[in-house]
Amino acid sequence: MNNIVLIGMSGVGKTTVGKYIASQLSMSFVDTDEIIINRSGTTISNIFNKFGEEYFRDLEKQVVEEVSKYNDTVISTGGGVILNRINIDNLKQNGRVFLLEASIDTLYSNLKDNLESKDHRPLLDGSGLRARIEKMYNDRKELYISSADYIIHIDEKAVEEIGDEIISIFNRLNSCS
Repeated sequence: MNNIVLIGMSGVGKTTVGKYIASQLSMSFVDTDEIIINRSGTTISNIFNKFGEEYFRDLEKQVVEEVSKYNDTVISTGGGVILNRINIDNLKQNGRVFLLEASIDTLYSNLKDNLESKDHRPLLDGSGLRARIEKMYNDRKELYISSADYIIHIDEKAVEEIGDEIISIFNRLNSCS
């Protein structure tokens, strides 16, 4: 197991924490949403609007299957990656899955002022953000928990604290195997 996989709700900080971990461990970093955006040449919102969520989930599945085969990589996933069990099975073949878990308050705070989130998070776009975050979190909570090898609580923690906690667990696991 030589990849670190980050899962969790939109706005939990997977990309930021993932880049920190990759820099600390001299690993590669990939963000599955960024790969989809770069390959399609458009935003996730545009993909959802033009082709629908199912089409996006198919693209996501292809990208996850590909990056799961990488080595020594920190993989940041989209918030909905857990909706398809095949994604998690692929990611676990060569990686440890860490769930970044946050309270609704933290998620709301992280997302409400984030301008780029409109293009990256179509399911959370529009009014009533807090209620939509809460509903999505409640709908997905069990999938997140059942998909994770480790759960990292991020409330009130700096990026470095979160990253160092994951690095510590990852190093301990790799020294045992």
